[in-house]
Amino acid sequence: MTKRIVALCPLGLASILLTMPAAASPQTATPHWQHSLELYFMGLNIRGDSTIRNRTLDLDVDPKFIMDNLDIGAMARWESIYHQQWGFYLDYSFMELSGETDNLLSSTENLVLKSDIDIRQGVLEAKGFKRYHYPFGTLDYMIGLRWWDNDISAEFFRRDNQRIFDKFSLDENWVDYVVGVRWINAINKHWLFHVSVDAGLGSDTDFTSAIQTGVRYRINHWSDINIAYKSTWVDYDNQDNFAYNTASQGFLLGWTAHF
Repeated sequence: MTKRIVALCPLGLASILLTMPAAASPQTATPHWQHSLELYFMGLNIRGDSTIRNRTLDLDVDPKFIMDNLDIGAMARWESIYHQQWGFYLDYSFMELSGETDNLLSSTENLVLKSDIDIRQGVLEAKGFKRYHYPFGTLDYMIGLRWWDNDISAEFFRRDNQRIFDKFSLDENWVDYVVGVRWINAINKHWLFHVSVDAGLGSDTDFTSAIQTGVRYRINHWSDINIAYKSTWVDYDNQDNFAYNTASQGFLLGWTAHF
């Protein structure tokens, strides 16, 4: 059996909302700085295509495939806000996958090959924001970046004598610059609704965008659970040896500590 490892724009909305009168920031006895740390898991699906060294692959990765081939992974988010007005957050996720292919037919010498493939992908989001308070909730106007880091290596072996037929490695990383907006609204004392959207581009990225929406359930005064759906699109091409045009999406479950 063959295994393959494959790896809205908010500007108009923001410009309208920025012209709306904001309510005065609440003066409460809260600390100057408030922080939160969220650890989360995402059932990730990746759809699209990628080109590596003039070889184009269709990507169709589901959560089961990732769990079957996962070596290590982590997802975490840190957020801080000062006086409920100015803040920032860092969101980092990465995974390392490894696997084998079998009965792969060479296109040049009609040989049957097998291969070992290793993939590491990391994505870091770093954004600063300004918070405004309205009767319908809070709006955070955000600006920042999304950093992609991809390491891919593969070795192809002849099945008849186990000699190396071909191999390659790729280390590709880039930065996209984004702007966005986030709306947070308390449903009641236990439930909180949130939705955020951003869009941007980079030097080799024609377009990138992300959206996340969901609810938070307050467990106690210092922790909550985040139940959300997140999707990230990117269309990247370095015009040399790598292109990546995908949508990564899935449901997210996280636990957050506030302090």
